[in-house]
Amino acid sequence: MTNVAYGDIWLVNYSPSIGHEYQKIRPAIVISPNSLLKRSRLFTCIAITSKTDKIVSDDIELFKTIRNKLNQDSVIKMHHITSYDKRRLHKYIGEADGQILKIIQSRIKEIYELS
Repeated sequence: MTNVAYGDIWLVNYSPSIGHEYQKIRPAIVISPNSLLKRSRLFTCIAITSKTDKIVSDDIELFKTIRNKLNQDSVIKMHHITSYDKRRLHKYIGEADGQILKIIQSRIKEIYELS
């Protein structure tokens, strides 16, 4: 089974897709907790895009760093949280820092009205 952890950034194979779903291979940040990742063949992730000109209020800017190893500044698309089989993981890229993960957790609570 693929070694994947919370906060990892992977290239994920989104195809085949339907309608407005993301397509092709693109980066995503893993948000499944490690305890779940160890016992499941699924992972939950949030899509990342390099299209920084169309940021909406729920998006989170993600600037390229040595740690996340992104090729360019990007955007975490918070409205695109999905779960997939780990076989869709294509290639490990890097990992998000703790501050970005805290922002993601906070934004999930806001968007889904969790207390």
